[in-house]
Amino acid sequence: MYEGSPVSLQMVKIISADAIFDNTIRHCKVYRYDVEDDYIYLKLKENDLTVISLDARYGCHISTKKEVLYCTGVVKERFQSEEGNMLVFRIEDGFYSVAEKEKL
Repeated sequence: MYEGSPVSLQMVKIISADAIFDNTIRHCKVYRYDVEDDYIYLKLKENDLTVISLDARYGCHISTKKEVLYCTGVVKERFQSEEGNMLVFRIEDGFYSVAEKEKL
């Protein structure tokens, strides 16, 4: 559904008391979207997976051909595969359409 779409991922809140807040925008691409379980599998364009915290909530902008969608969620897993550096992002509260001027 959103496969291949570019994604901007940015930390919006830390969950753990010892986590470090980092509002750097991370660029990804949608690898697969699991509608049933509300998971997005993302391919991180950076080489270092550790820049993504498992103890934070992220804002996720997905740029489709027709619109820009926004959702929040958490990264449940991060791993390396033959496809590259992968993230398993769990969506919380669904998607919202974003005006083009608000795009990251």
